[in-house]
Amino acid sequence: MSIGGGLEPGGLFEWATDIGNVRLELLAEVEVAGTALHLRDVAVFPSGTGQAVVGAASLLRVLRWELIPHVRAAGFEELRITGTRLSGSRPGRTLDITISLTKDST
Repeated sequence: MSIGGGLEPGGLFEWATDIGNVRLELLAEVEVAGTALHLRDVAVFPSGTGQAVVGAASLLRVLRWELIPHVRAAGFEELRITGTRLSGSRPGRTLDITISLTKDST
């Protein structure tokens, strides 16, 4: 199973979105186990600027409205996103979010 653009398990997932006047890009390694998609070692960074102030809540809201429907439409029932914060207020903090994509869970 892939997510558009011919992306296959073991490949890289690239996605971009605008939050306010900031363009954020997301890059992650793709792992697939059945109907579960794991975006591993996720990197989120601003495009066209060295730094941007975008809160985690804003990013999660955009993921919920834009990325999750795309992943669900590709047939996945679970999305896991993991990574380590490299900059900002709490560098070194690990991220491990698992989201059920079944219709009954939203």
